Amino acid sequence: MVREGYPASTVDEYLDAVPPEQGAALRVVRDRLLEVVPDAEQVISYQVPTIKYRGTGLVALSVAKTHCSLHLMSPPLATSLAGVVGEGKLSGATLQFDAGSPLSAETVRLIAERRMAEVDARLG
Repeated sequence: MVREGYPASTVDEYLDAVPPEQGAALRVVRDRLLEVVPDAEQVISYQVPTIKYRGTGLVALSVAKTHCSLHLMSPPLATSLAGVVGEGKLSGATLQFDAGSPLSAETVRLIAERRMAEVDARLG
């Protein structure tokens, strides 16, 4: 899939460059992630905003023409969330959501905690 191009060197530049409604939705999700992930680092990786935890990409955010995306960066996590997460639509290892309905704090916390557990288990 070809991703919309929004060249940016910082997360805020990316969020400012995307259509306003999508930028607002991504900011909500980003802010919820920052509340949950200790010492989170915000970077642009593969041209999209990425939240890093313990030096590892935890999740990423992006926009497409018809939706926003939270990239889980973990197919096993995506599989485990099928039937558990009632928001958005899982497509591969991506949770797609409408800009008018940003992911809830509960969903963001669940995803972040499970991804952090994966990273912690791998890094020890």
